Amino acid sequence: MRLFARHTNGWMQVVLGYEFLGTNARSYLTRAFEFSRQFMFKWTVNWRFVGEETFLSKPFSIALLSAHVVLLLAFLHTRWLRPANISLAGVKRMLLSPPSQQQQEIITRRVTPDFVLTTVLSAMMIGCLCARSLHYQFYAYIAWSTPFLLWRAGLHPVVVYAVWAAQEVAWNVYPSTIASSLVVVGSLAVAVGAGWLASGRIAYPSEKKKE
Repeated sequence: MRLFARHTNGWMQVVLGYEFLGTNARSYLTRAFEFSRQFMFKWTVNWRFVGEETFLSKPFSIALLSAHVVLLLAFLHTRWLRPANISLAGVKRMLLSPPSQQQQEIITRRVTPDFVLTTVLSAMMIGCLCARSLHYQFYAYIAWSTPFLLWRAGLHPVVVYAVWAAQEVAWNVYPSTIASSLVVVGSLAVAVGAGWLASGRIAYPSEKKKE
């Protein structure tokens, strides 16, 4: 069932992009993954403190992309593969040789709503932390994600409220300043760390103690 879902999701992406792929596949794919794109420094909310020269430099964009990949792999290896109880190498084997129906049912029971929400929000916050430029509309996602991850990580309520309040103030500064952008990036870094801690606190069915 899970294998069917993966195949369905993959084909859905092809169907949604069919009109564009059929017309100009090269342009569609290169625009979808346009790493050479430049962002306007005056609109950035998160990287104001690094200065315009650094912000527009290629090494900076490569560093952010590398950090993004490293963080995703770290979370994948230490946190997100826990329900399947496999390593990164095991993912390739599982794709080539799907697990038995019984194994799939065990994995399904371990993918709890808590795990799904924590994983999705952690991945999103990693993307925001490593984004080349964030604009104000992104706060619609970040505003409620940070408090959840901080709370789920088991941090003291004072810390949760303090980080949330600092984040709220920083995102309401227009235009952004060096100080506000530092707070924005700092709060995102704390949220990512909280996501890692929160993922480690998830209790899976097979790990719960019998009473």
